[in-house]
Amino acid sequence: MSLDRRIKFLIVLISSILVCGVIGLAMAIVLPAHNFPIGIEVIKKIGFIFIALSVIQILIYLIYWFFYHKGYKGMRYAFVHANMMRKLRLMILEASSKHTTQEYAGEERVAKLPRIQIIFDDGMTRGKVIIGNSIRHHKLLEDMNISSALGKYIVSEQYFSDDMNTYVYEFELAETDQLAFKNYKDFQLLCSKQENGTLFIDDRNRVPLHHTLIVGSTGSGKTYATYSLILQLLNFSTVPEIYFADPKCSALYVVGKSISCDKTAGSTNEIVFLLQRFYEAMQKREQEAQEYLNNKLDSDFKDWGLQAHVLIIDEFSSFQSVVNTLDKFTRDRVNMYLTNIIQKGRQLGFFMWIIMQKSDSKILPTYLRDNLVFKVVLGQATDTTYQTAFEEYADLPKRNFQQGQGLYTFQGLTRQPKVCSFPTLKFDILKAVRTR
Repeated sequence: MSLDRRIKFLIVLISSILVCGVIGLAMAIVLPAHNFPIGIEVIKKIGFIFIALSVIQILIYLIYWFFYHKGYKGMRYAFVHANMMRKLRLMILEASSKHTTQEYAGEERVAKLPRIQIIFDDGMTRGKVIIGNSIRHHKLLEDMNISSALGKYIVSEQYFSDDMNTYVYEFELAETDQLAFKNYKDFQLLCSKQENGTLFIDDRNRVPLHHTLIVGSTGSGKTYATYSLILQLLNFSTVPEIYFADPKCSALYVVGKSISCDKTAGSTNEIVFLLQRFYEAMQKREQEAQEYLNNKLDSDFKDWGLQAHVLIIDEFSSFQSVVNTLDKFTRDRVNMYLTNIIQKGRQLGFFMWIIMQKSDSKILPTYLRDNLVFKVVLGQATDTTYQTAFEEYADLPKRNFQQGQGLYTFQGLTRQPKVCSFPTLKFDILKAVRTR
């Protein structure tokens, strides 16, 4: 395999340091100790010169290394930068044997790798790898996944720059700090620091209120993730109208009864009626919106100062499975409600949250799933689950997700799924919603 020019230069430098050091020690110490008969003092002086040359080369390299790896930002920064740079060069060198420009020095092959730049943010929690693009490297950079060369970081976004001169890999720490709240007051304090209409997931991920899909098997943490989001809704400066549908009449049904007793449904008929109420409320606002839109075309419910409405359907697959056994009129009506709410609701402030174990297209049609802007898959999921939820699964971050951890996407904010960790809530949920 061909050598990177920098690696070749380093080999030559180390060889030069060793040669100068060995010759210097031999001439300054070893030969005089053996009573070498001719010019002892001259030999010693020449030996010290060689030792000095060796030390000077080391110092020059250390100064170069310090500034190249930005040691002035801290030695931790420099060592992480150096280690990442080394791994990236080795990865590109190995992957680009058929793509790199080759130069020849004698009989040795020397690979000319693209220019690589690594930039960390101040906290070193995220950053960018910027790699120079060329015709030879274009396809290589587009297909290459560099996460394995980033150590404790993973790639969150990758794209060509607008001028196509560089390829940019945005990365972040693979581990996210899973927030833990021992009491509701601490939770409320963090809520008060968020921009109104914004939901926090963990210490670094924030998303606006929107249509949502939460997928996860039993024990994945999707229920507590939902609780976290509901409690945040209750702490908005303008608290939304929240509707609850739980076909199993389990935990979410109890929470719903505590928050909005008259807007909580359990049986299939009750949920269909709740859907109808939600849809009719949206229709009423749609009529009112015409006046607002006449004043400002590109506006929505937030600009109009109106309250958001959120319909949460837990165990959506159970509900839809029963609906599919009903008469055609009811099936068509439910489908019409869901389609119109999901397609028209954003501007009007009417949002659908769907919670299920698997986003099977037979249960949740693709045209509806595609309009659920905020999508979350929690816990250890199969490739099929990722593919149906995110429409991709090949290059997803490979991790052993614990309860409440997983991947999410948000159209317009993320190009590919990102790692997230929903909070751990150690306080009494029912007490919190009842004393709000």
